[in-house]
Amino acid sequence: MALFIIVSEMMNTGRGKRQFRMFTFSRLNGSYKLDRDSSTLEFESPNVSFIFSAYDKKLIQELVSSLIIRDDLRLGSSQVKVVSIDQIHETVSEKMQIRFLTPVTMYSTFQLDDKKKTYFYSPLEEEFSQLIQANALKKYEAFHGKPLAVEKPLLLTPLHRERIKPITSKFKSTLIKGWTGDFLLEGDLDLIQLTYDVGLGAKNSNGHGLYEIVRNLRN
Repeated sequence: MALFIIVSEMMNTGRGKRQFRMFTFSRLNGSYKLDRDSSTLEFESPNVSFIFSAYDKKLIQELVSSLIIRDDLRLGSSQVKVVSIDQIHETVSEKMQIRFLTPVTMYSTFQLDDKKKTYFYSPLEEEFSQLIQANALKKYEAFHGKPLAVEKPLLLTPLHRERIKPITSKFKSTLIKGWTGDFLLEGDLDLIQLTYDVGLGAKNSNGHGLYEIVRNLRN
């Protein structure tokens, strides 16, 4: 889609072999009908909306400027026009209850019988939160060019485990397993700010790991 192409051309951060596209986005929001035969969505309202989030303020400014002046934007085969752009104001803290708007995913790849395999972790596994923190630290270093001296570990803990919902989606030809629900997020404030802006976990630039703040928690 044109919007995604604009964004991916604007921001590709990293040094060395590892690169991160430091943004994430939600699904399209609006009333629609599902055509199962063609696997397409037909939106009933002329207006749809979505959330785009990034860590770099310059990227946001450039994106907004581009959306305002361009008249050739397309979503799939449909030409679209930006009607309005609103900024979301939320304040992060070192301990928050959060809710994922798009599935959070974390995975490892390995070789088995000369074939590449991917294992997607469950939030109920201990490795899940550990990998979430490692991923966030790598993003921070990729953007700032130096590691973050973490005083508090980044912990992501599912709340109401029975309500944590697995969701499998397909991006291009790749199947991705993620999870939605309410979680407790706590840790270093700078690292939490980064995850709020670019998403938690992997596949953020594929539309994963976007969350909203349900409430800030005080010790």
